[in-house]
Amino acid sequence: MLLSSRRIAVALCTVAIFITLTMYKVVQKDSVSNSLGFLQSSLSLNHSSLPTEKGNPRFAYAQYATDINYLCNTIINFNRLKRSGTKHDMVLIFPKEWDHESANTREAQAIKNLRASDLNIVFRPFDILSTDKGDSTWHDSLTKFHAFALIEYTRILAFDSDSLVLNNMDFLFLAPDSPVAMPRAYWLTDREHAKQILGSHIMLIEPNTHRYKRIINEAMRSGEFDMDVLNELFKDSAMILPHRRLALLTGEFRAKDHSKYLAPDEEEEWNAMVEASRAYLVHFSDWPLPKPWKSHTEAQWQAALPECLDDDIEKPDQSRCADRLVWTRFYTDYDNDKSVYCGLNKKYV
Repeated sequence: MLLSSRRIAVALCTVAIFITLTMYKVVQKDSVSNSLGFLQSSLSLNHSSLPTEKGNPRFAYAQYATDINYLCNTIINFNRLKRSGTKHDMVLIFPKEWDHESANTREAQAIKNLRASDLNIVFRPFDILSTDKGDSTWHDSLTKFHAFALIEYTRILAFDSDSLVLNNMDFLFLAPDSPVAMPRAYWLTDREHAKQILGSHIMLIEPNTHRYKRIINEAMRSGEFDMDVLNELFKDSAMILPHRRLALLTGEFRAKDHSKYLAPDEEEEWNAMVEASRAYLVHFSDWPLPKPWKSHTEAQWQAALPECLDDDIEKPDQSRCADRLVWTRFYTDYDNDKSVYCGLNKKYV
């Protein structure tokens, strides 16, 4: 009888423990389910508020011009974007003096021509932002910061007009959200040091009034160039765009060592024709050769030409002296476009 009582007690304890464990699992499951549901709801809420996921996001390309030459460059690139099939607005940032009715400068007349054209440019006049430091070529480069004030757009792809558009770049607007995205200035990158430098000749930005004021204040305070200002403010927070295909320099075709550009695939064989065909943008940078709209001597041109060695041979995927061929083509294409849009048979300028 005593044994039976003990067995009954053990059985009751076992049942009680089983019921307790079962109830705990049910409560735990409900708790986890509720937590996951709350987390999913939060993520859905946050996801729906992402700039590129808004109901009607607005994207635009932006270039700035501070003189007639840079204005011509913007027109060349806007036409190239149009030919590439872009579906987004093209914004021109320019000095507000050009927009006065009484202005009779060449720049002012060009703006009037553009307003009457079928290029469908969005015009945004601003004050010129300048620095007194360094070469005069870059004195007015701070003017690009006005792109941060274009708050009617969800995202802006701003790039310097001393570049040449090679392919459609619309896909960049769907990149992960970030207030500022820039490529590394790969030509200045030293892999032995942790410090990385951001390049400012192409930027994917989310316009914002507070951020715009912060950038302008820093630019006016420091007096530094645009790249220095942006590195000071965003070196630790900017999203990094791939430099390959987006931040290509013409000077890369004159280089003997391409490891910085090809990184992280330094062992890959350099193919000038492949890189040029895949690139979206190329930036004219061949110092001391002047920019392509400025005059140069024959000696300067010959000194800048990429090498063409006697033993260089044609390959199935690459012409002989491909670096020189591609590099020269960039300048030829620029000259051809300039003659169409800004030359004697000018269409706009």
